Amino acid sequence: MNNVIRAFYFLFHVGLGCVGAFLPTYLKTEGFSGKEISFIISLGAFCGLIGVPLLWGWISDRIQKPQLILKILSFGTFVGSVPLLFLKDYWFIFGSFFIYSFCSIGIMGILDAVTSTRAKEHGLDFGKLRLFAPAGWFLGSVCLGYYIDLSGKTWNDVSVIVAIVVSFGLMFLNSLGLPKTTAEKQDRPGWDEIKALFKKSHLVLFYIMAMINIMGIAAYWVYYGPLVESLGLSPSVVGLSVGVGTLSEVVFMYFFDKLKKWFGIHLLIIFSIVMSMIRWVIIANTSSEFVLVGIQVLHSEIALFTLACVSFVTDNVPKKLVTTGQTIFYTMTYGIGQYVGIMLMGYLYDYYGSAAKLFIVSAFIHIVPLLLAVYNWVVLKRKQELVAA
Repeated sequence: MNNVIRAFYFLFHVGLGCVGAFLPTYLKTEGFSGKEISFIISLGAFCGLIGVPLLWGWISDRIQKPQLILKILSFGTFVGSVPLLFLKDYWFIFGSFFIYSFCSIGIMGILDAVTSTRAKEHGLDFGKLRLFAPAGWFLGSVCLGYYIDLSGKTWNDVSVIVAIVVSFGLMFLNSLGLPKTTAEKQDRPGWDEIKALFKKSHLVLFYIMAMINIMGIAAYWVYYGPLVESLGLSPSVVGLSVGVGTLSEVVFMYFFDKLKKWFGIHLLIIFSIVMSMIRWVIIANTSSEFVLVGIQVLHSEIALFTLACVSFVTDNVPKKLVTTGQTIFYTMTYGIGQYVGIMLMGYLYDYYGSAAKLFIVSAFIHIVPLLLAVYNWVVLKRKQELVAA
């Protein structure tokens, strides 16, 4: 079971690494505008916006078969990516990517719920199980970047799509190895219990903080490749940048449990937001490929932020609602937050004509979640002190 989970994280993120690092620039080289690129890339976030991850999570909790849902979503992700091999028309690509997005957006919430719950129940290290995600992202982005560069291919070479399709196909085959759910059946959660989660003020504030923080990361996910291209640098710079970033994620994930014990979840969230702000400011003000690659060591903030948030949800919702709680997190962040962020950056990119300015905007956006994270930490700390007294 543990090896299948590790492979699932790895293969899924090989594909995501190729999508995130090269698909936006692939589309740009094909002649699509910033708005069109944003509309396509934001489809996953749009599915989150309309509650698709929450829907998948609710179904998983209701039937209590998260492994089965993961198999279905893996198949849909693979099927949705295949048509990209031969489609060039905007609306056909839009339709194919919507199928991919509708399924892929539901994977991480359920997979994290399965993994974090398993880690908690069996005394496993959640961070060490999940570090195979950035390892996959590293392999996909770095290898594809070097292949394009060394083979003399263009940014819109079909190898970009082939890499995406192959990784998701292998992910689906791996998912077939997930065993059937053998855990003891629990009471099936009702809608009233889900609504009760939103009556917890600290949980609501947490979700809002996480949503706005992801908005600030949107520029990096979509327009880092175009930024590198506009500076006249090679595709390998994108691959190396993502590679260095994901390697730093691996390090932080490996030591995550220790960091959580030393600093606590709230401080880790605050640290991660500050790291984001520093990274965006530096990226926006350099044209050096060495600085662009080197500063990606701060990319570990994304892993730090996500793992801390997943742990926060697991610790703050009832056990039978863990999957639902995690998919609410992914709906608010990689759904609403990512969609709004990507669309905002798309319009700003067309307005400014510069990807660098988007990162300055991102740094300012992070001020809001930073203040909310500090406030939530202080309020919960005072409540704990009162309870102890």
